Amino acid sequence: MFTERQIKILEILKQHRNGVVADEIARICGVSSRTVRTDLKYMILEMDKSVATISVSKRNGYRLEVHDAEKAHKLYEMNSDIQIEGRERTNYITCALLEATFLGEPLKQQKLSDELFVSLSTFKTGLRDAKSQLEKYDLSVVNFKNYGMTLEGAERDIRHCISDFIFQSPKQREHIMSVLPIKIDAGKLRSIVIRVMSSYDIMLTDDSLERFIGYIVITLVRAGQEHNISYKFRESKSIEEHRKFAMANAILEEIYSVFGVDVLSNETYYLAQHLIAANKYTPTNSQIGQQIQNLVDEMISRVAQIVGIDFSGEETLRQGLKTHLEALIPRLRFKNRIHNEVLAVVKNEYPLAFQIGVIAAKVIEKSECVAVNEDEISYLAVHFGAALTRMNINADRSKQTAFIVCGAGIGTAILLKSRVEEHFKELLTVRKVMPGYRLKESDLSNVDVVISTLAIDKLPQLPEADIKKVVVVRNLLDEDEVKLIQQKLFSTTRIFAQNVDRFFRRECFITGKPFRTKEKILDFMTTELEQLGLMDKDASDSVKEREKASPTEIGNLVAIPHPMVNNAAISSISVLVLKNPIPFRNSKLMKF
Repeated sequence: MFTERQIKILEILKQHRNGVVADEIARICGVSSRTVRTDLKYMILEMDKSVATISVSKRNGYRLEVHDAEKAHKLYEMNSDIQIEGRERTNYITCALLEATFLGEPLKQQKLSDELFVSLSTFKTGLRDAKSQLEKYDLSVVNFKNYGMTLEGAERDIRHCISDFIFQSPKQREHIMSVLPIKIDAGKLRSIVIRVMSSYDIMLTDDSLERFIGYIVITLVRAGQEHNISYKFRESKSIEEHRKFAMANAILEEIYSVFGVDVLSNETYYLAQHLIAANKYTPTNSQIGQQIQNLVDEMISRVAQIVGIDFSGEETLRQGLKTHLEALIPRLRFKNRIHNEVLAVVKNEYPLAFQIGVIAAKVIEKSECVAVNEDEISYLAVHFGAALTRMNINADRSKQTAFIVCGAGIGTAILLKSRVEEHFKELLTVRKVMPGYRLKESDLSNVDVVISTLAIDKLPQLPEADIKKVVVVRNLLDEDEVKLIQQKLFSTTRIFAQNVDRFFRRECFITGKPFRTKEKILDFMTTELEQLGLMDKDASDSVKEREKASPTEIGNLVAIPHPMVNNAAISSISVLVLKNPIPFRNSKLMKF
């Protein structure tokens, strides 16, 4: 049995298929390199060699080699109750403070340190890190001498932070629902929301549905404690123009009818705001605004101009972007932040799509005069990534059939569908893509496999024969997940190889430079490439612009800066190995 941290190390190894050094694992886990090496030594000895092995080399660090994908997948799901430490301890303290604020019950430091089985001094170290997390939401910890700690900040920020931390996992939601100061049946509340959504012909993604239900609970509790949100006249009039306002009103009326819980009318605007900004699973029949149409046209035109890829004939991409922008634009205007679970996967596994996402985001920033963060860029990238994959898929279809169940947005669902078709294009046909709660309504008798991003216990109850058809994937179909599907259906493997020799030149491989800042590195490398005739001034400037939009650090002491514009006739890759690692965003960098 592995500890929680050791399971996390397995997940890190799984994400870095080419190897990862102990320092990088330590940074992610929030512990020392020595602790990581001790854990890995134990894991190497204890791991079932028929399932997977961990190898180590001076060049690549630690590497996980999977021999039985199905058994390894179960291993990733393992967990155990242990004393938490590092980042987990920080998150525990943050969640405890948020729960105390949410329930209106100040929290004493000694009580929380006892729960963590640590000394008060050790607890205060974790509290300092928790305060840093909360500062990102503009929240501060205040301590009332005889009562304990609670949080202060704008009500919108408090609610958003509560949603992000204590309403994220099913286990957390189940716990918080059990300690609410008001009696709300989670099943009945969910039924109310789905019933009202159906009457308005709206279908949200599984993730958006659960997030919205969480916001309803937060609203009912906080408003019941007289912590309300006010809206200015013009802001409220803008929200009233959306049909989602009537939908939010209908939901609150149903809640009052079923639970007898009433709130101030301002909370209707708050819930409507989140409905407007929620990810829909499929396009609705609502009229697409001319501004959104123009944005999509400008995105596709700008991508063609910079990258040289013509998406103008991709109607699926156009419709997907329109649907996504219907939620994204209100999120930006209302300053609603959203967390993207697949950000790291998209950045690492789909670099071209992410690059195109950055270009598309620049179009939005120019139009809306607001910054588009990495999480939103990644959502744009999955739409373009799916289109890139479709453009390389043959029209042939297989004899075996699949359903895809995706809890995230339509872009993620389309990308996953395209990835499945790319890997199994001659063997498998994807018949339908749907959110999890719609699976129970579907006939699976003629379906060979159900590929789901939701865990089996999060799906509706299915017959045993149908459960056996489910393959759970987590990372938009990575190498191990492809093997899982292959073992389920075909017991075959696919081998991928790529020759990149022509991109590397001896004069572009530089070592031992003593640079101390990212800016000096970028100046040096772009100047060198300009002097060799491998990059012009526009490309050089776009390298720095791209880095500002989203840092290109990929972990394992490596970053890959690159231009958004490149007019050079010859493609080239320049490599710089530093004399000493330097801070690069939130980790250390050794190589380019």
